[in-house]
Amino acid sequence: MSNTNTMQIRIAHQLAILISSCVALAILTVGSMSIWNLSSGFQDYLRVRDTDQFNRLVLHIEQRAATETSLDWLRNNRDVMRELTEGYNPLDPHPLLHMPSNLPPPPSLDGPGASPFYEPQKTDRVSTITPRVFISDPQGIRLAGLDKAPAEVLTSRKVRVNSIHVCTVELASESQPAGLDAHFLHRQYVGILGAALVTMLVAIGAAWWLAGRWSRPLRELQTATRHIAGGDFNVHIPERSESGMHRSGAIEIDQLISNVNAMASALSALEAARRRWIAEISHELRTPLAVLRGELEAIEDGARQPTPQVLTSLHEEVMQLTRLVDDLHTLAIADLGKIPCDYRPGAVNEALQRIASRYETRALQLKLTLQIFTDDKHATALWDFGRIEQMLSNILENSLRYTLAPGHIHMQWQCTDQKISIKIADSAPGVAPEHWQRLFEPLFRLDTARARTGQHGSGLGLSVVKAIVEAHAGQVTVCASPLGGLMMHIDLPLDPSNAD
Repeated sequence: MSNTNTMQIRIAHQLAILISSCVALAILTVGSMSIWNLSSGFQDYLRVRDTDQFNRLVLHIEQRAATETSLDWLRNNRDVMRELTEGYNPLDPHPLLHMPSNLPPPPSLDGPGASPFYEPQKTDRVSTITPRVFISDPQGIRLAGLDKAPAEVLTSRKVRVNSIHVCTVELASESQPAGLDAHFLHRQYVGILGAALVTMLVAIGAAWWLAGRWSRPLRELQTATRHIAGGDFNVHIPERSESGMHRSGAIEIDQLISNVNAMASALSALEAARRRWIAEISHELRTPLAVLRGELEAIEDGARQPTPQVLTSLHEEVMQLTRLVDDLHTLAIADLGKIPCDYRPGAVNEALQRIASRYETRALQLKLTLQIFTDDKHATALWDFGRIEQMLSNILENSLRYTLAPGHIHMQWQCTDQKISIKIADSAPGVAPEHWQRLFEPLFRLDTARARTGQHGSGLGLSVVKAIVEAHAGQVTVCASPLGGLMMHIDLPLDPSNAD
């Protein structure tokens, strides 16, 4: 059996055993308490019942002894003893009150001289204390009942007639219920044990079903994570939203399934981006290298002369290749963390004015108008001004490259006490809103929408812009420009170390 199957069986069995053990413990606890309570309560019931019958018996003897104090009628007379304990209705607390007080009791309960006024109320109920009664005279000599005084006495009463002690009645304790009582108690025990056994079987079945329901998505998660670890990110586990119901009894498992699906999708997208990066970067590097190789081979073969124009062309290709490598290096560092910056204090207006002015001449050469709107407020910022220059240069280069002539480019900024807002807007053409967020993705270009003849970028400029802005704890967004093209909106804190 493989390790995978062993793990699957272990999870299901552990869940089933755990649930079954908890249910079994609860059933055993409740069953034991029920049996103890039944036994204790039944013993109390028997004690109360025996005490009640004993009190009735003592009352009967007192009433009989009131007229026959010699107690000869009781001495070793089994019939009288049976009549005393069984010849009355236990439900009648005073069976002899039916007999008039001025009449002597009949010599015999069923003889010819029996009194018509005294008729013991016979009943089918048999007294349970008859075999356990011991009656003795004041000297302790046995009169009736047990052959000898009981070792363990449940209750004892002295019978008095006119305040004279005539006899003592004792009731022996019953060690264990017998007869119908024992049968009743046994039946209750069997019922409790049977109910516990049935409940246990149902609990084991439910635990096995529930363990299977919980372990099934766990096995699917195990399979999915194994595929992900092997590099296969095209895995998907059906979720509750797809099936319309919980796949398991725990919301946490459903959330874990959703998280694994999201992780697989993110890794799949990351792998696709990695492959696209490799393909596009190799293409971007191959183009300038191919041009350089062709030019150098032509010079080497004598087809072209190393004139200043040819050398200038080669220098431009080298510079383009250098910019591409620099941008790739910047993005690589940004992916590893924040771009390292050398923060130094400096005047904001002077720095931004100097950077923007450098592009006025190039804009005029491309038949574009670059207008700069400065802020009158003089602010000092703690920036890496080299990175800020790189950021603004990429944005302005992008506008110069893609804005159609004749066109306009506006750059303005406004300072507050804690941050500065920079806006760079250009004229047509624009970009569809659904592509705005993708403009910051590396190597993403819309050359068909925004292009000028002979002007091509690497597709990394805006990605570098976003990395530099985030390194300064700022934000950059894209929106439609009032001039008809795009507008870059950058918010930078004057002191990145104090930014939230």
